[in-house]
This record gives sequence, structure tokens and C-alpha cells, in this order.
Amino acid sequence: MWRVASVCLLCTVVACGEPSSPSSPSPAPAGAALSKLEVDPSVPGGQAARATVTLTAPAPPPGVAISLTASGTAATVPSSVSVPAGATTAAFDVATTRVAITTDVTITAQASGVTRTASLQLRIDPAGLTPSANYIVGFSGLRENRAAVATYAESGFTISTVSPEWVGITTFGNPLPFIQFFASSGTVTGEIRISAAGAPFWLRSVDFYSSVTRIPYVIEGFLSSEPVFTQLDVLGNTFGNFARVLNTRPDLAVDVLLIRLSNPIPPGVSGTNPMGVDNITLGR
Repeated sequence: MWRVASVCLLCTVVACGEPSSPSSPSPAPAGAALSKLEVDPSVPGGQAARATVTLTAPAPPPGVAISLTASGTAATVPSSVSVPAGATTAAFDVATTRVAITTDVTITAQASGVTRTASLQLRIDPAGLTPSANYIVGFSGLRENRAAVATYAESGFTISTVSPEWVGITTFGNPLPFIQFFASSGTVTGEIRISAAGAPFWLRSVDFYSSVTRIPYVIEGFLSSEPVFTQLDVLGNTFGNFARVLNTRPDLAVDVLLIRLSNPIPPGVSGTNPMGVDNITLGR
């Protein structure tokens, strides 16, 4: 008897598809959301600031893309930064330009509906700054004698009286008018603040006046909120005349200048003693 062997043929079908494209960073999943953005708080304009984005969990393959923007034109950032797979942070640089006044910039990072911001202050870089002209603030705009002076503007500078009450004297000065404050007992400290709308400037000299006392004084200069110089001394009794004080660091630029005068009443002296300021010579 003949036996017929049956043959089973197995056919395998292979499905062919298009080649896959290279993977790119994906939006952050719920488990790896954008947590924070950190930026150097302050740098001189023209220098780069370092920044870092942080996720709440390690980034999945192939990484997480974070979009970036910067406010204004003084700072620029890459359009995006990628947190590599398995990492939680990525760093990038914020490029900045030199600024004429202290400038605040906001850096923004976004991913999957989450937004984080950080502030960056660009400071004035004093390197290479030089004044183009000198100005004398002589209070020539004061018209009413003994009127209170809270704020006075001249030649692009603003003088603000901090304490106590200062008044304009239009009947005296070096030349007239000038501003002064009074002390009737003890020691009264008078302070004024000088600025130029945030722009840098230089102090050359200032005239101080007292009727019958010596003049202890302090001059402080600041640039982008950082102390630049401090000058303090005591002038002898000027006997009703003005004494000119030269700045010992006229080469240093500032954007805020504070002048404080201590008005001491000597024991046994009755009445009030006036003390004041005139002819503030400034470069800008």
C-alpha cells in the first residue's frame, strides 16, 4: 500500500513600512513637567548670564524641549533648550548688550502649558565710560525765598531732599540761590539724593555752607545699587561762607549720589543754625 505524504507549506508575510525619521525632543509628559527656571540675578550689560531649566522628573527619551523668550532687546536667548533623556536640568546662556541705564529683563521658559519666569538685571558697565560735558547745578530755577524744596531738576539732574525739610534761599548763595536746612538743638542730619534718570554721571565738586558750625559730611556714590565710593570728612567752621569740597574719586561713574550733612549746635549756642549746599558740579 502506498502512503502519500502531505506537505504543509508555511508562508510568512513580512509587512514593510516607511523608514522612521530621527527622533526629536518631545513635549514634557505629566511626570516630567517644567519645574523652575533659574537665571543669574544680575550681570553687567554685555556679559552673558547663565540660566538653568529644571524638570520635576528625569526626561524620557528622546528628551524634553523647553521654549525660551526674553523681554526687550537688551537680552537674547536660544529659541529652545533640550533636557536630555534621563536628565532633569539643562543650562543655556543669555546674551546681553551694554546698557546706558540699569535695565531689568524677564526670561520666560515654557513647556506643555507650564510657564516659568526669572528676572535678570543688566547693570551699567563703567568700563570705557567718560563724561562728555560738565554741569553746575546752582539751583537757579528757585524763585520763592524760604519755600520748601522736595524735588528740584536742572540740566538733566534731579535733586531730591530726603531729610529733614530743605528750603530754597534766593537772597544768598555762591552765587544765589542755594538750598539749606536748619538745626535748633542737638545734631540734625540733612540728606539729598542726586540722580540723572538712571544714567551714569560723575561728581566733580560741591559747595557746603554753615553759619556758625563745622560741617561733618558724607558723600556716597552708587552704580546699579552697588556702592562705588564713600568720602567723609569734617570741614572747619566756615563762618558764614561756602567751602568747596572736591570729590576724591571723580573718575568713578555713579547713577545715584547721596550727600549727608550733620548740623551740630554747639552747647550754649541759642537760635538756629542754617547749613546748605550749592554749586554741585557734575559730569555726564
